Amino acid sequence: MTGLGLRVRGFLLFIGFQGLTMALVIWALNPLPETLEARTVARGLAVGVMWGAGAPLILWTLSREEVSRVAPIFQSYPLLVVIFAVILLGESLSVLESVAAALAIGGALLAGVKRSDGGRLHLTSALAYLGVAMVIVALAQVLLKTVTDDLSFWHATALRSAGMAAVLIPMNLRPVIARDLEQFMRAPRASLALAIDAGAAATAMILITFAISAGPVSLVNAVASASPLFVFFGSVLLAHRTMLPLDETITRGVLTQKLLATSLVVAGLGLLAFG
Repeated sequence: MTGLGLRVRGFLLFIGFQGLTMALVIWALNPLPETLEARTVARGLAVGVMWGAGAPLILWTLSREEVSRVAPIFQSYPLLVVIFAVILLGESLSVLESVAAALAIGGALLAGVKRSDGGRLHLTSALAYLGVAMVIVALAQVLLKTVTDDLSFWHATALRSAGMAAVLIPMNLRPVIARDLEQFMRAPRASLALAIDAGAAATAMILITFAISAGPVSLVNAVASASPLFVFFGSVLLAHRTMLPLDETITRGVLTQKLLATSLVVAGLGLLAFG
């Protein structure tokens, strides 16, 4: 989206209104039970608030770094989910899961290493914001599991969407940002890309919420985190074969580094699933 000319804050504003619309539609079709406790509603909204706090950090990093580097780092957040689940929910951590954690950490660190013009290796500073987002999202996923124990996944989805909207709309609702978003959506190509992205994101959120409500939170997040491989191959293909402005480095050495890092993260998170 940023490559097509949409500013990060404009995209966040769109996500906020999308979340508000989703919450209102779900509540209209399936209202919250009258006997629902206020603290349960508060936890559901808190999940969305935490996602709303993490989203700007994630998108800011994506706008400045290659997506094939960001994806394996951010998608390793289920490792934090497992750690928090052990501490907060009493889930156990086996030897196999410890090995998986080491693989995922190694892959995330490898993905963040870049070579400067002088030939020195360093971790890009933008990824520090991504680390903060990972902690916030991991805690949100653990809290989401406690919500789905008391609510249907539709109600949990509505509360999370409303919580995100409560953060993103006030944060980004400025005349200049709204005008930028309106102008962006007037272009057929840009509006189509935004519609596809928003629809895919909403579908993914619903499916992940349903999965968390049906199974262990650590297992669900581990299985879902095979996505960095799709991101890697998709970004390389699109950057090489299309005119989309992905700004990906596709030299042999960098591609090898990214593929190895992504494979380590996915292997580690896959072991978490089997563990």
